[in-house]
Amino acid sequence: MARTSPRDHHDNERIPVGERIASHAVGDLLRGVTRHNAAGQALAGVTLLAIAIPEQLATSQLAGVPAFAAMIAFIAATFAFILFGSNPIVSVGADSTIAPLFAVALLRIALPDSPQYYAVVAATAVVTGVLVMAVGLFRLGWLADFMSVPIVTGFLSGIGVIIVVHQLPHALGVTAGGDSVLQRLTSLGQHWGHLSGWSTGLALATLTVMVLGEVIDPRLPWALAAVTAGAVLSSTLSLAHHGVEVLGSVSVGWPHWRLSWFTLHDWGVIAMTSLTLLVVIMSQSAATSRSSADEIGVADDLSRDFVGIGVANVAAGLLGTIPVDASPARTTVSQLAGGRTKLVAVVAGGGALLLSPLAGVARTIPLASLAGILLFIAGRLVKLSRLRSIAHTSRVEFAFALVAMFGVVFLGVESGLALAVALAILAQMWRSARPRMVELGRREGTTSWEPYDAKSVEGVDHVLAVFFDEDLFFANAGVFRRELHDLMHRHPKTRHVVLDAVAISDIDFTALATLGQIARDLDRDHVTLSLARANDAVRHSFARAPDDVLRGLKHYDSVDAAASHAMKGG
Repeated sequence: MARTSPRDHHDNERIPVGERIASHAVGDLLRGVTRHNAAGQALAGVTLLAIAIPEQLATSQLAGVPAFAAMIAFIAATFAFILFGSNPIVSVGADSTIAPLFAVALLRIALPDSPQYYAVVAATAVVTGVLVMAVGLFRLGWLADFMSVPIVTGFLSGIGVIIVVHQLPHALGVTAGGDSVLQRLTSLGQHWGHLSGWSTGLALATLTVMVLGEVIDPRLPWALAAVTAGAVLSSTLSLAHHGVEVLGSVSVGWPHWRLSWFTLHDWGVIAMTSLTLLVVIMSQSAATSRSSADEIGVADDLSRDFVGIGVANVAAGLLGTIPVDASPARTTVSQLAGGRTKLVAVVAGGGALLLSPLAGVARTIPLASLAGILLFIAGRLVKLSRLRSIAHTSRVEFAFALVAMFGVVFLGVESGLALAVALAILAQMWRSARPRMVELGRREGTTSWEPYDAKSVEGVDHVLAVFFDEDLFFANAGVFRRELHDLMHRHPKTRHVVLDAVAISDIDFTALATLGQIARDLDRDHVTLSLARANDAVRHSFARAPDDVLRGLKHYDSVDAAASHAMKGG
């Protein structure tokens, strides 16, 4: 498919999201599908379906819901995103990243495998969907960029560790309980002597198939092959009699209306859980949508994709199932299989719907095989190579990643998320509050002013030119004043100070007040202050400043012009 031009993309962004959705919902359903590529797109849909079936069954175990509920969620979410989303190959459905988030939180107010639990899960899907839709409709997608890559990496790594801890009992064939990670590990250690060789072998075999399969050809349905082989072995050898737990009866039927009225406390938990899911869904979906759009050469419309994911969650909740998310793994499979159009999702969603009556045959699938798939997925979440890269690049950001990861593991997902968001805010404040004050000199024989560490750059008598590399605001105004004072102390003969403001895009009241005091102090010492290369917004702020000395400052288009004018006594 040809890449949409940047101009087309920007023009599209100026159209209200609601109008774009109404005009495109059906019009682009099969856009890009031709007589020549239809068969290939349909085959990519079959490949996606083969990956989705075992993954959805495994995710239902994480979510604590009946196996078929995850399939209903996949079907509902797929068709909702087809109609309301923009990206042609993003796969939306039950996802192993968010499943443990709401399961851990909601099990505090409802017993597992109970009508009350299913009801609060469905309500969480609806509330989450409304929030995600609001983000898309009000174009708040920029919030997804707020958390840094190291913090998101640490957060997702923590979720990966939680998935591993939750799946080890199934993988080892032992009983383990407890609410926290430490409690579960302690319980697991107490039951270590009851380890099942068959369960452990099935889990390791499935994990091995997944790892090797990704190396050989990730487009092939290795997960489906692994769980099918496990089911055949379980049935043929009657492994249930050897301590191997199986999925059991898979109830196939129509979706159920599960929503009801809850207590104020329950609504509070649902709301907090939905906010937690919102942050994760925004981060993961934005990354999935943008990267896949780049891979297949189309312009991304993130706002519309958020609306599509929001509608998918509302649809899943109204049908009595679980919250959904864009899946990086399934989307990558679609892309590698040659998917370029929405026909891929149409085939996958339609195939899941047609195969639904046959879901009962999944009853013999060993939980150890599903655990092997989830262990593989958890391994993809714990990105050790990226953590090493972060550690090599910045020790501070690596520390942020570790705090986010261990916060999720040991404090819980909600507390860990709150800690991660707080870290993101502190990281930004830390950077903004620690700007650089760079002393400038004039390159010999030119009018160019550059940092002193460059070659052939020399100072100009009685002129101190400085460059400040951040916006000036309350958190760093004091730093600006101290560093300028230190430079003045090193250059006592300075009579003209020129501030190169090209990197200052905004300035607040506190910074203006500080600059006003600096200007008065300089004037008292018979030193002039002028600004160079300030943008219109900064100039406007100075023009409206309550301090007369700031309104009287002179502005120049270049540092050299300001310095030359000052030396002439202007």
